[in-house]
Amino acid sequence: MFCVYLHIPFCKKICDYCDFRVMPTQPKLYEGFTDTICKQIVCFENGHPGLLKTAETLYLGGGTPSALPPAYLRRIFECLASVGVDALRLREVSMEFNPESTNECMVESALSLGVNRISLGLQTFDADLLKLVGRSHSVERGLEALRLLTSVPDLQVNADLMFDLPGQTVEGFLADVDRLSNFPLNHISFYGLNVSPRSRLGHRVSRGELSVNEDLYEPMYLGGVEILGLKGFGRYEVSNFAKPGFESVHNQNYWDRGEYAGFGPGAHSYIGGTRFYAPEIYPRWSDYVAAGCPSDALTVDRLNRDDELMELIWLSLRQSKGLRFEDLRALGIDDAELRAYACVDKWLRKDFVINESGNLRLKGRGWIFMDEIVTDLANVYSNLE
Repeated sequence: MFCVYLHIPFCKKICDYCDFRVMPTQPKLYEGFTDTICKQIVCFENGHPGLLKTAETLYLGGGTPSALPPAYLRRIFECLASVGVDALRLREVSMEFNPESTNECMVESALSLGVNRISLGLQTFDADLLKLVGRSHSVERGLEALRLLTSVPDLQVNADLMFDLPGQTVEGFLADVDRLSNFPLNHISFYGLNVSPRSRLGHRVSRGELSVNEDLYEPMYLGGVEILGLKGFGRYEVSNFAKPGFESVHNQNYWDRGEYAGFGPGAHSYIGGTRFYAPEIYPRWSDYVAAGCPSDALTVDRLNRDDELMELIWLSLRQSKGLRFEDLRALGIDDAELRAYACVDKWLRKDFVINESGNLRLKGRGWIFMDEIVTDLANVYSNLE
């Protein structure tokens, strides 16, 4: 399966925990950004003729895609249509929204372009925590956005929460999960805070002004999983929960190691066993496109066998369907199942993993120890010739 990703780098305010390649909203850049990303799309089409028209999904991420005015989004969609990516015919067209830029006009515009799935970044319903992590919306504004989106017929809606924030309690996070899951949603995601040393929050943690209690990660995560399970949401990936039939098609393509093309500053692509991305800093990305998208300006990562193996194990185990031993055998690993048992015996005895019909899957507290389990497996298989 082949997918397309658009990176919209603008944000009204950069959150304190963010270390993505984003920039404060600057209306004077909208015209130039739109021209440049369209040129990049056409340049890719010229280099890979016909590939874009095979796309099955489109995802607009950021940044805050809903911060880009509708007129500019329409121009980008028209450019995509000119190279065969007709949003109205795709299986799934997703767009990230933030509460402060969620309004009837923006939603109606997105729907008219073919968007059929919207992901809303709420993070928490705690006003003090929103302020602490530098979010630009209020609790009430988040609720208003949620009510608006869930009132639109046939629109798939996802909402994001974060946990293990500085000062957040287990009870507080579980209350957020419970409150959110009472809305008529079909998909919910929650992510543990990753404190990047490059972020403002990371600097505050390093100076001792704030701290994250890592001991609360497990009860928050497992408690959230339990609540969503009781509300009919199945975990299909470590941080993603959906009612049956509403899983994200686009994101599953990433986890299944499908191919995709990314456009915008720093957007990643994966084609023919090679991962690559254009310059991340906006002016350098703009210069790269203006120069005709030269291949020598790309950062390229050609995967070897060990790279493919690690990706397969990691991306498979983070999904509920687990790691298929036949996929390991396809990489030339004989006796994959027997070797797995020898490797994960300690995890089997702890009841953290289970083998069902040739699939090794995480279970219970195994989701908390996913990284260690993945490392154990990768170490065993990577040493085989």
